[in-house]
Amino acid sequence: MKTTKSINLLELFDIVIKKWWLILLLTMAGFATAYSITAIFVTPIYEAKTVLFIGQENSGLASIGISLGQLEADSQLITDYKQIALTHLVIDEVMKNTGMNIAYNEFQKDVVIETVKDSRLFTVGFRHTDPQIAKMVSDELAKQLTLAVSQIVGVENIRILDQATVPQKPIAPNKLLNAVIGGLLGLFASLFIVIIMFLLNDTVKDEEDIETLIGISVLGSIPKFKREAK
Repeated sequence: MKTTKSINLLELFDIVIKKWWLILLLTMAGFATAYSITAIFVTPIYEAKTVLFIGQENSGLASIGISLGQLEADSQLITDYKQIALTHLVIDEVMKNTGMNIAYNEFQKDVVIETVKDSRLFTVGFRHTDPQIAKMVSDELAKQLTLAVSQIVGVENIRILDQATVPQKPIAPNKLLNAVIGGLLGLFASLFIVIIMFLLNDTVKDEEDIETLIGISVLGSIPKFKREAK
């Protein structure tokens, strides 16, 4: 009659210690494989940002008084301007002036608009695989947004403070993070293999294994003698 092998945690821990080299090997293999795949096959994405300022119409930066109520009003304006930046009115002009030829929805996905907390500043950015294109589109997007606001709202209260710079480092992918995830997958795979090896190992080692295998108690055992040298 075939019996199911029970899991002895001490034995399992012992085989894990003995197979440390396999666990380390598969963990390092997972780390290196994930890093290599990310570096070779995943295209890096760059993000450029143009900084804008919301002020009062026809006023300089230094002459604008800031109050809590004004900040709240400007926060609402920024929300409105975010939506305007994603309209066909703005995006179509940007694509025409930059020579880009992609779908409107795809362009929208690459636009990044963020506010600067407790200020009238916000950024208009664009993500692309080419850092030069990211910078060019970001600046053009900011320019067309200021024109659209003037046309729709009837005021000229947006000023471009800083043109975008050409990004030097990609924002994605995160090679280290992917490599760590790959290493963890390798670790889990190695532990799974070790456990399977433990469960499939039916070698008889001692009296307890014999009792488990045949289901009866062992009455005695033959001791092992060392052969005497002649």
